[in-house]
Amino acid sequence: MRWRIAVAVAAAGLVSACTTAVSGTPQPAPGRVTVTPAPSTDPCTLLTIDEAASLGLGAGTSIPVDPKLGLPASCDWLPPGPDGNRDDSLQAYFHTGQSIEEYFAMEPAGEEHLGGITWQRYSYSMGYWMCELAAKFGEHEFVVIASRNWSDESKACVVADRAAPSVAGHLPHR
Repeated sequence: MRWRIAVAVAAAGLVSACTTAVSGTPQPAPGRVTVTPAPSTDPCTLLTIDEAASLGLGAGTSIPVDPKLGLPASCDWLPPGPDGNRDDSLQAYFHTGQSIEEYFAMEPAGEEHLGGITWQRYSYSMGYWMCELAAKFGEHEFVVIASRNWSDESKACVVADRAAPSVAGHLPHR
């Protein structure tokens, strides 16, 4: 008889444990950004992993500031795969402390309205294999996204044009 009571008590404990609510908020796996992050000047927050994947890109890789070259921190998104192919890749960075006019030292080749903001399009001075879109937020603050394609220069702007609406949604000064 005692064993029946012990089994009943154990069963009741198991059943009540299955109905206990767990406190807290569900979280995605570490490192996986699936929703729009809070506004930031970290360039890797300009695309979520899912947005990058929709562009055929892997997760972003942070690149630190290079003061010797005058380059701000940036983020690189490369197509997945071991070959390290930079065709159809994307790079983004925030720039402060210098005007967009000083930085590019050339007139924009045109303007595009993508993602609710106006982007200035710049052709890379070393060739047409690189395309840069820049959006200005203040006298000395702007963001740049750049894509490239060495194999086919006519495709240099494809990834930047496709990424611009998503990037615009993550900009801190919208």
